[in-house]
Amino acid sequence: MEVTFFKPKSVLLRRYMDGYYFLTKKREEGDIRYLTFPNNFSIISVAQNASLELTAYSGVVQEKKKNGFYSALICHYIKPIEAVYKGAVEEVTFYFKPLGLNAFLTAPLSQYPLHTSTFLPYPDYKPAMLAILSEKDTNTRRGMIENYWLSKLTGFKHDFLFDVIKDLSRTDEEISILELARKYHTSRQTINKQFIQHMGKSPGAFKKIHRFREVLAQKTIPGTREETLTALSYACLFYDQSHMIKEFKQLTGLSPKVFFKMIHLNTDGVGNWLFKS
Repeated sequence: MEVTFFKPKSVLLRRYMDGYYFLTKKREEGDIRYLTFPNNFSIISVAQNASLELTAYSGVVQEKKKNGFYSALICHYIKPIEAVYKGAVEEVTFYFKPLGLNAFLTAPLSQYPLHTSTFLPYPDYKPAMLAILSEKDTNTRRGMIENYWLSKLTGFKHDFLFDVIKDLSRTDEEISILELARKYHTSRQTINKQFIQHMGKSPGAFKKIHRFREVLAQKTIPGTREETLTALSYACLFYDQSHMIKEFKQLTGLSPKVFFKMIHLNTDGVGNWLFKS
């Protein structure tokens, strides 16, 4: 299976989209299985000549020549999702930054199904995605992708939520939701409601997943790969090593020690998938 990741060429698009990748699986490769772990992106995957059977923690993609098309939106999950690919598959996946997808929608994110294989947000969406999937030239395909999403840009703004997310993403200082409420002259209940409406998750879930992803990012930096779990736990604002182990087990089903022995960490923005035999 070949996966090629791209950052948007458009500076404007980069504000909202972390990137997108092209996945190609050949029929002769046999079935491929991997685990993907929680993150704070909103993810859209599209494919033609294929079907997707999506459950809470699994997605089975299968070659389907007749009327085969899916458009999956996944915004929040707290346990690993097992992905299975069967037959020949051509897929394109878009990674939107926290709050990023809202900039392309006509209603708050919570008004769309947040875990679905039938995400069709605009009347011209399916024809446009089918045209993108049919294009074989990489540069032309990239141009079609970026032009399409830029054409849907709504200019979403929020009085304080972007700043709250920046504060929750800091690695130099722990800040509570109560402190954020005071800083932005609002209430914890309002912050929680706005997170659910525009992120599909609570601020507490966002913080937990962000800490987990910070550890993964730290492990890809030369010179920190061999750091102890204790050092990593404090660097990523866990209370202590036991706190980090507990949250790792919740999000991955594995202890950090076992997890890092099994997974190959990518630095190019794709995945950090754990392939299964």
